[in-house]
Amino acid sequence: MSIAPDGSAYAIPSPAELLDVDLSAPSDRPVVIVQGLGFVGAAVAAVLSGAEDELGRPLYSVIGVDLATPESYWKIGKINAGASPFSSPDRELEDLIRRGVLEGRNLVATASESAYQLADVIILDIPLDVRERVVGSANEIHVELNGFEEALRAIGKRMKPDALVVIETTVPIGTTERIAAPILREERARRGIQAPLLLAHAYERIMPGPKYVESVREYFRSFAGIDEASTDRTRAFLDSFIDTERWPLWVLTDTTSSEMAKLLENSYRAANIAFVYEWTLLAEQVGVNLFDVIDSIRVRRGTHDNMRYPGFGVGGYCLTKDSYLAQWGALHLFSSNVALDMTLAALRVNYHMPRHTFDLLSELAGGSLDGMRVAVFGVSYLAGVADTRNSPTEMLVDELERAGARIVAHDPCVAHWEERPEVHLAATSGSALAAADAAVLAVPHPEYAGLSVSEITSGGTRSLIIVDAQNVLDDEKAGELHSAGCRIAGVGKGHWREKGFHL
Repeated sequence: MSIAPDGSAYAIPSPAELLDVDLSAPSDRPVVIVQGLGFVGAAVAAVLSGAEDELGRPLYSVIGVDLATPESYWKIGKINAGASPFSSPDRELEDLIRRGVLEGRNLVATASESAYQLADVIILDIPLDVRERVVGSANEIHVELNGFEEALRAIGKRMKPDALVVIETTVPIGTTERIAAPILREERARRGIQAPLLLAHAYERIMPGPKYVESVREYFRSFAGIDEASTDRTRAFLDSFIDTERWPLWVLTDTTSSEMAKLLENSYRAANIAFVYEWTLLAEQVGVNLFDVIDSIRVRRGTHDNMRYPGFGVGGYCLTKDSYLAQWGALHLFSSNVALDMTLAALRVNYHMPRHTFDLLSELAGGSLDGMRVAVFGVSYLAGVADTRNSPTEMLVDELERAGARIVAHDPCVAHWEERPEVHLAATSGSALAAADAAVLAVPHPEYAGLSVSEITSGGTRSLIIVDAQNVLDDEKAGELHSAGCRIAGVGKGHWREKGFHL
């Protein structure tokens, strides 16, 4: 037995079991393959398996394909057992996978690349990452393309001549036309296929939280094909499982535009977060509650209502690297001399942001954290999800370890921290607090907002140091904690300093 990232036990599939699954499908039902069963691919496969025709019959036979590696085979095993590979507050995800595998029997996962020869539609949802999360210049950006290119070659070697390939992976601008299309055409030509390639880029806006499934099925989608035939096929496919009457499709003129749209919207959000950070520092120094200030500005609907709040840091797969993909594509695929300086500077600011929380904690501790027991609440990158990729908590833990602190962490969504397995995860928030000298509220999981003053102070009065990095505590609770003997600071909450909560 082994342990999945959500803490559940599962039997390790043998190599034969990873490959030997029933890939047959009814001849009258199109086959859709989702290549890559991560947080995006697993949800897409689940939603597609639940799509129905007008008579309530499954619209597609869905095959999820992933690698037969220790990092991936557990997902194949869990899906084929009718379980979601990821913990999620959206119970519909688990229900869709269970029904698709065990009831409708139109969902299966495999590591066999022979599945591609069955597909009418192939969706690419594989990671495309960068080597470093902080760079000084565009020339230092290294995009890891090997896995992406190998996946494309595997498809090209086996796909049917008239199969549609849809790239959902976030890629550098120009990738679909200048990398994917040539690889697929080369592999098809080796097989003697003369039919035109059907290829499109259709990026997702999936949020693995309480609206996980809804973000696939009921939200706006933008896309573009490499030609009119590809665009028409992709439009019909997306229309079959997305509620396009309420959420109309946006067809862009070319795949480079579609790729840029995804990168620009994520870069815009990352820059917004970085912009607010310097105002956070100012607000703390002059005694202002920046949350209150921003709420007063957000009333300007349409221009300022998306201003971000102060926070702990930026994590996850997208906002930490997508701007690098844009700059890399501009430089290497278009030979452009445009430097996205402001955009890349925002990523650097966001990467280092957790150090501010460390500084607040160190200040409250009198400048030394050596030997202190620090409880860190939240190791995922986002409230309500089990995704720990590029979590800003990692940087905080690094800083705490260098300072000599002893760390215990807790997260209601994560039972095993894959990236930092050496960090002890307490079973409950209470056990994490029991022997702590200090606490950092790093992720605003709802459970933490519900903690009472008595629970936080373990029922008594003690001088617990608390840093609220995510607006988990309101002013009233912060005041009660201070009255109970705690010293408190909050990111973006300069008014707490004015009230003397840090003393």
